[in-house]
Amino acid sequence: MKHLAIAAAVLLLTGPALAEPPFAKERVEWNVPQKPFHVIGNIYYVGMAGVSAFLIVTPQGNILTDGGLPESAPFIEKNIQALGFKLSDVKVLLNSHAHFDHSGGLAKLKADTGAKFYASTGDKPFLESGHIPYGPSALIDTAPVKVDRAMKDGESFTLGGVTMTANVIPGHTRGCTTWTMPLTEAGVTHKVMFFCSISVAGNPIAGKLAYPTIVSDYRASFARLKKMDADIFLAAHGGQFAMAEKLAKVKPGAPNPFIDAAEFPRFVASAEAAFNKDLARQQAGGVAYVPR
Repeated sequence: MKHLAIAAAVLLLTGPALAEPPFAKERVEWNVPQKPFHVIGNIYYVGMAGVSAFLIVTPQGNILTDGGLPESAPFIEKNIQALGFKLSDVKVLLNSHAHFDHSGGLAKLKADTGAKFYASTGDKPFLESGHIPYGPSALIDTAPVKVDRAMKDGESFTLGGVTMTANVIPGHTRGCTTWTMPLTEAGVTHKVMFFCSISVAGNPIAGKLAYPTIVSDYRASFARLKKMDADIFLAAHGGQFAMAEKLAKVKPGAPNPFIDAAEFPRFVASAEAAFNKDLARQQAGGVAYVPR
């Protein structure tokens, strides 16, 4: 994604002439329609080109991860239906984190599906208020959504034989949740990861901190991520897991390009380097940048 200086976003909000709302260009780019597709096993992609949503199908109802932007929800619903599934079959709605580009459509999706909404205890206050008090996301509120089950780190739930585990990796938000599940296909068991995020994304991590433990949270999260593994790495933005490039490689009889055990370690190493660079920039008095 293109970088956007937080100062520029603030100027957009407070300047003498409000030419466009914060993240207007990015929102258009993130919300480009994406044809839904099968990832592997019982997992389908039903999100937008820039912000992800995944449908996990089970015999006892389906699980939907993330809600995209407020304007994404109608497209996500159409994508679910285009695959032949009913909205009412969605029984559990999950969230990776409370930023507006992943939580904005949750209230509508919950209302239209009747699903129960599960999210982390750390992000529950932001989701239920519709407001995050720090970072660029503080500029954009979303529709509040009631959390039916607040998940703690390491907690799991099971629906229709699918067990989802909440792995809370704070930093990007206080309750940033990476969901994991095992999946067996053709006799091979895979480790599937629906990654939250670990980017700085404009969070104040020097000077006046976003919250007191944010830097130590990032450090602890990187240490933990280095001990985790997944051979199917899926993430909250398509660009984070090279969705378009992988889709171009999908061919009958060819290996599934979404299976790559080496991808996640590479991603974590790159993300940690980016964090250290942004930390040094902010400590030197520089502007925080906003990669999503």
